[in-house]
Amino acid sequence: MKWRGIGIKWGCTEYSLAVVGLVTIAVTVLVIMNTENIDNILKLRAVEGPRDNDMTTDAPVLVDLTLVESAAVEGAVCLDGTLPGYHLDRGFGSGSNSWLIHLEGGGWCNNLMSCAMRKKTHLGSSLYMERQIIFSGILSNKPSENPDFYNWNRVKVRYCDGASYFGDMEDEIQEYNIYFRGQRIWQAIMHDLLVKGMDKADQEGYIWSISHKVFLQ
Repeated sequence: MKWRGIGIKWGCTEYSLAVVGLVTIAVTVLVIMNTENIDNILKLRAVEGPRDNDMTTDAPVLVDLTLVESAAVEGAVCLDGTLPGYHLDRGFGSGSNSWLIHLEGGGWCNNLMSCAMRKKTHLGSSLYMERQIIFSGILSNKPSENPDFYNWNRVKVRYCDGASYFGDMEDEIQEYNIYFRGQRIWQAIMHDLLVKGMDKADQEGYIWSISHKVFLQ
């Protein structure tokens, strides 16, 4: 085979080796370029920090129960005298200073007897509350499931006072061994969340399952 232009004659073997050599060089150059691009991207991302989508996952979010230890001093207790609690999944990225508070529903006790019965359930005692729950829907950290609030600080406040946080009786009702301290529970939980960063919130939203009202600030 004659290489036109410079008058070199190559056989099929030499020509094949030349083609293989050129392909090898081209692939090597592409690999080096891609490696450099990846290094540049990683350096840029290290400077920028993690993006919102980097913090999401397809796995369901299991969020631990936090009991408010300081509540006992203020007498902020559930119907049976146990500590109140909430679940908090921290926000990230652009939502790190925004807070969404979901108040668990459950309605009111009808009378003292029904309140006494309720204290044997998660609606009257933290002893019966799940230690972990799945955050889904408006509490999810997935953009596809919760596009508006997925990266906010999302909180579920557990309901255990039987009267929508309105009660504030000083004394225990000894006949049934129950307390009505809803107002104190609310104050204790809000104080605990303020200490954990809600005092720096630039946006807050509250969802009241009890009265089925939603309002955002």
